[in-house]
Amino acid sequence: MKKASKHIKWILAAAFGLGYFVATATAGPEFPVRDGMETAEAVTATARSSRWQPVEVDSSMPSSFRERKPNIINRASALDRVFDVLCHSGRPLRVLQLGDSHVAGGDYPAAVRQTLEEAWGKAEGDTATTGVVYKYIARNGATAAQFATADRMQQVAAVNPDLIILSFGTNECHGMGYREELHRVQLEDFYEMLCEACPDAVVMITTPPGDYLTTRRVTYVRRSRGGKRRRVVRSSSKVNPMSVRCAAELESFGQDHSLAVWDLNTIVGGDVAVRNWTAAHMMRSDRIHFTAEGYRLHGRLLGEAILKAYNDYLTD
Repeated sequence: MKKASKHIKWILAAAFGLGYFVATATAGPEFPVRDGMETAEAVTATARSSRWQPVEVDSSMPSSFRERKPNIINRASALDRVFDVLCHSGRPLRVLQLGDSHVAGGDYPAAVRQTLEEAWGKAEGDTATTGVVYKYIARNGATAAQFATADRMQQVAAVNPDLIILSFGTNECHGMGYREELHRVQLEDFYEMLCEACPDAVVMITTPPGDYLTTRRVTYVRRSRGGKRRRVVRSSSKVNPMSVRCAAELESFGQDHSLAVWDLNTIVGGDVAVRNWTAAHMMRSDRIHFTAEGYRLHGRLLGEAILKAYNDYLTD
């Protein structure tokens, strides 16, 4: 009986040792705790970390675009906190895009969302453990200054975003009266309000795609002597030189505040950006707004630039 008891104890000890060996062999390396993450959350992130690998990033930039630049985000490391949430928080990443009519139509933000969801997964809500939730708030004719109100800040805060993408500028600079000094004051006020409303959010800026300034001249002509005068409207358009200046001011603001800036204006050609858009038949007849395909290209390019920053985050 004593021999049997010893035999059983030996079997139990061996089983325990084997279990310990298996557990330690499969546990993997210790995961570093980021930004005060609790140990339990770090363990959950460890189990999940193998999923977060660099993704293949397409290039939607048309080869016909002249003087195009690399589709990257300036100071992309400013988005590291966003990617921390995506990879290590155990909840969805919440992204909110604010903007003017370019965003309000829906095609632009929908293309960004689709590009990111294909890489990271779609989250149906905050109960999901991963993925991205992408929302937008926009209005035709809007400027950053018009969004700097208590009501707008309450609306933004209700989303509780991790990343806020600001897509303004076209209405600020649509005219020869654009002044960088005034724009800077408006941006400072807007940014301060955003930081107060969403202190944990990362703010990112995009620059306007470019547009044309159209002038109309009205004349009255008579087809015959003594006949009734006929009203004739003649229009002429020129590239808006203020778009490049506005883009430069937004980049300068981003530098001063260490913010990520996606300089779409420079990326698609700078001074010749709008000529690239029109040659590709992606601008509407008003020469301010874009076709649905034009806006979808905006969104794909922004999504691809974010994914490039994400790949850099994983490999640094």
